[in-house]
Amino acid sequence: MKWFLIICFLSFSLLFAITQDDFRWLIDTEQFSLIEKYSPSWQKWQEGGKEELSLLLEYSQRAEKPELELKCNEILALKYNQLENALRWINTAERLQLENQQIEEMYLKLSQVFTNPQDRITLDYYFGKITQEEFLEQILQLRGYNQIIEDIARGWIDEISSEYSDSLALAMINRFEYHFPLSQWTQATYFYKLYHYLSLGQYDIMHQCIQEQGYRSAECLYISALYTLSPDYRRNQELSNNRLILNQAIYMLDSALKDYSSDQEIRVVYDLYTPEQWRNRLLLTKVKGEYYSLLADLNLYGDEENIYALFNEPNDALIQLLEDISVIQFDNNDRGELAELHYWKGKINVLISQKNYLQTAAKEYTTALVYGSPRKKYDDSCLHDLEFLKNKLNVDKELIAWLHEIMNYDGIIFEEYPFPDKHYSRIAIGDYDNDGYNDLLFDGHSLWHNDSGQSFTEVSDTMNVANLSANGALWADFNRDGYLDFVTISHNSEGLGESLMKNQDGLRFVKVNERAGDVDDHYPTEGAAWIDIDGEGYPSLYCANYEQWQIRSGYPDFFWHNDHGYFKDESVKRGFRSPTYADNPGLAGRGVAPSDFDNDGKQEILVTNYRLNRNFCWDQKDSIFVDVAALYCLTGHYQDGFYGHSIGADWGDFDNDGDLDLFVANLAHPRFIEFSDISQLLRNDGLSYKIIESDTIWFWQFTDITKSAGITYDECHSDPLWLDADNDGYLDLFITSIYKNERSYIYKNNRDGTFTDITFLAGARVYNGWGNATADLDRNGLTDLVIASGSGDKILLNKTQTTNNSIFIKPVWQDDKIILIDNPVKFSQFPTSPAFGTRVKLILRDADGKQRTLIRELASAKGTTSQNAQELHFGLGNATVLSIERVKYAKDKN
Repeated sequence: MKWFLIICFLSFSLLFAITQDDFRWLIDTEQFSLIEKYSPSWQKWQEGGKEELSLLLEYSQRAEKPELELKCNEILALKYNQLENALRWINTAERLQLENQQIEEMYLKLSQVFTNPQDRITLDYYFGKITQEEFLEQILQLRGYNQIIEDIARGWIDEISSEYSDSLALAMINRFEYHFPLSQWTQATYFYKLYHYLSLGQYDIMHQCIQEQGYRSAECLYISALYTLSPDYRRNQELSNNRLILNQAIYMLDSALKDYSSDQEIRVVYDLYTPEQWRNRLLLTKVKGEYYSLLADLNLYGDEENIYALFNEPNDALIQLLEDISVIQFDNNDRGELAELHYWKGKINVLISQKNYLQTAAKEYTTALVYGSPRKKYDDSCLHDLEFLKNKLNVDKELIAWLHEIMNYDGIIFEEYPFPDKHYSRIAIGDYDNDGYNDLLFDGHSLWHNDSGQSFTEVSDTMNVANLSANGALWADFNRDGYLDFVTISHNSEGLGESLMKNQDGLRFVKVNERAGDVDDHYPTEGAAWIDIDGEGYPSLYCANYEQWQIRSGYPDFFWHNDHGYFKDESVKRGFRSPTYADNPGLAGRGVAPSDFDNDGKQEILVTNYRLNRNFCWDQKDSIFVDVAALYCLTGHYQDGFYGHSIGADWGDFDNDGDLDLFVANLAHPRFIEFSDISQLLRNDGLSYKIIESDTIWFWQFTDITKSAGITYDECHSDPLWLDADNDGYLDLFITSIYKNERSYIYKNNRDGTFTDITFLAGARVYNGWGNATADLDRNGLTDLVIASGSGDKILLNKTQTTNNSIFIKPVWQDDKIILIDNPVKFSQFPTSPAFGTRVKLILRDADGKQRTLIRELASAKGTTSQNAQELHFGLGNATVLSIERVKYAKDKN
């Protein structure tokens, strides 16, 4: 019997053996119950290798199993000499409130393993054997640093990088250099030191600093040359030294190029360069030095206005400059490198007065504008020089028309409507008075009536919304009386927050919280959406709550169920508080984007969370909602407890395969790029499954195609929007970027899974953008853009010249049924009761006789609480519409 039991146990263990790859997948999708099911096969990993232990450690952290976490850290520290795990052990021990004796015993064991000076003082510091002051003093005695000390130094650099005061930053730099003289991050302090000296105009101190520190490494040589080339710096030396200073800069760059290694990455401040990128970066900077040297012969420094046509023909120096810059290449424009390269090609060509060189300069400047760069670095200079070139070349056209001609551009065109100088953050578009034209509601308290597509008139006061404490709003007919009502969102915690505003026959709005349900949660609300979970035309409300900076890291979200126009908090009842991470304190919610991406007839609720928090994706299972974000890989990438700074998201079928794809905009600062997600374009590849031993796990497959699709990295992406701007039947992508001088994007859908940035040529470059939405405001058959911006809101009317046709379909509730109105002329004849969640399918026949299908779905929100018009826009190209169908599901009630 004994042997029989042993054989059975071994058979059971073998039956449920699990591979590392399967274990990895189960961790990533947070299928922790299955991991526990297979525990007999991985328990032995605790005595295994480093790789298995690292997997177990991550599992223990994500599944909140501190005892296993403690054990894994102990083994990794003692057996594999991992100092980081030794320090993690003490953190876990403190969470478990281990006795001091246990902690002391572990410290003695670790002291036998970590004996070199840098590891020992790090161990002593984290175990509380020495104070911070003693730790910093002992660092001064070291001959080198471990990674932990370098990470501590990196933290100081992060603080220096965000300090705006020159004097305070310089004091912080001095303190850093005293305490961390051997750090690899001294190149960053050197960069910031020169930056602040230049900002203060302390040129002599800057010069002395370059002479003392500028030759210490290839990175410092590059940084030295970068600042030495500054016209302000050179001008404030004696005139006779200008050429000498430039020669010194070029010598520095040549020295750095000699140290160039084809197999070693280089970090300058936070930017990490591949060997080829580094080489081209040095070459381009050297070209700048040679350019300034050329101007120095004319007693110019390079920042004077109107440096044009200085030479009748190219001399040897100019020919060499053009040859030198022609061999420089960059593989992407993530840091604005391609814009910079073409800008400098333009600056060199514009020096020569011959017509062909001036024409080349114009094309180079335009190309630089098309690529664009962070912080609006070259835009103003390019536009300034292009105006000169237009006049010099006797071009009798508007500047933008000439640039279109230069680039052979005949695509999407937007023209700015002269809207007053307002600075709002969110926009909700809807026809509140049911006249067939879409009106604009900014920030929930600034309402603009659309005057038959000709102009906009502010009616905030007369409509009783001007004094609302709001930072956003969303339209919905929440009581199904045929008129659009709206809900506001707010950070107010004194009872003046979220407000249900009932529409009184298009004449005014009144607050009905007291009668319809007080949806004011007294929390800082940033995201919201309407979702009709019952399929009866009474949409419920989801509110995503944010944070209070340095007071509370997050708040739980609220779900207000709509029972025929009356709202009740069902956040707990519906499952939204069940996951531990969703409550106490909750996460920093930014936006809500509903979508039926799994084609089951019920919209899922994607919630984008900020502060490196995970995203939610709530899937309705009967009356309960379950977070499936991890299973569908929509949380963001997990990295040491962090995910991404997600702001806004939007769904759209960009590849016309019948399901909804997703774009998530993430703020991704370079200093956090190692563990913070960049923006993601996630293609919906449908239902998939994975077999792990006896279990089959079904999940919705999303594939990250951001890079292959041609979507470039931007540090400050904020709010995306899918729209078909040219009526070709393929969704294009618009993205705003937050902060002053950060640009928006519009990516043209190339119909092959890739996109092309046409922002500048399309007239859609807006700076410091946040919320945005689309609608056909002037009823010309093309969808327009409205962008809320801290630098001035924009209404961009779509003036694209195209033969492509379109159709706008408005799904509304009437007599307990959803009907589709397919002609804007008839929109005002029906109730304005949006049927959120409605999916419409068009069957088209193209000119070649082939049939194809388009889908669109009516969502109440996107981004971070902005809202498109409650109409579905289909670009048709030149196709014929064969049928218009509402996609129905077996569970539909109507």
